[in-house]
Amino acid sequence: MSRYVVLLLLMMSPSLAWAAYSGHRPTLGEVRELLSSVCSSGVVTGACTPCPAFTRATAGKSLLLESVVYGQFTHAHQTDALLEFSGCEAPVSNYGGSVLLRWQGRGRWTFSRYLMGYRAGDCLNYPARDGRDLMLCKEENTGSASLVLNDFSREDRFVQALFYVEDSSATCSPFGSVQKLLEWKQVKATAGGYPGLWVTVASAAYQRLNAKVDAPCTGTLALTKSRTYTLEYSFDGHLFRPTAATEKLFGPLLKDNPDMFYEGGNG
Repeated sequence: MSRYVVLLLLMMSPSLAWAAYSGHRPTLGEVRELLSSVCSSGVVTGACTPCPAFTRATAGKSLLLESVVYGQFTHAHQTDALLEFSGCEAPVSNYGGSVLLRWQGRGRWTFSRYLMGYRAGDCLNYPARDGRDLMLCKEENTGSASLVLNDFSREDRFVQALFYVEDSSATCSPFGSVQKLLEWKQVKATAGGYPGLWVTVASAAYQRLNAKVDAPCTGTLALTKSRTYTLEYSFDGHLFRPTAATEKLFGPLLKDNPDMFYEGGNG
């Protein structure tokens, strides 16, 4: 589906936005058009070189556009673009960030805000009650992953954290969990008119045997049997809720990792 068809769908009907589109790697034409409102070098080279002033980079580096997702993030009748960038940030800032642009028509975008350290490359649109799009995004750090619902009309963007999975086996801990977020996907709308969510995770616990006091990373990992769980959530246009069947699965998952699930939401 072309970008211009997507933009037309977004402007015609907010209800089509979440079903029609998610993020992708932009074409060269898109890169030049989108970057024209981010940096002066973007139109010619397809990258921001040197790093824009809104980043915290050292001289000589480039800001590279990795992905873009279109939606109505700030207003029900306003088309926006959320751009994921790599470069121009330190490891503590996740080696990049994201930029929110606002569509002005006739191939023109305006810069709205920069989210340092926020990588929006793996996200899905979900329709909010007021006709805007919320974004459910996979956020990763070393050895961990979480699904977080974001509202980009808010300064803090955070709405809800569904859960947190962790593989702590590389931390030299004497015990911990080996968990992976294997798959997550949007499912068809339910009776309430909103799409749901399916998540698949693998989970096991471990104990490190025969590790030396002065060398905690030594020893052998004794793993419990890894099991795969399918979790299902409904969505009401504001928050996700686990189904009754999914709530029954939390017990064994929490046994592997007591920090895995937590209630989240400031919406």
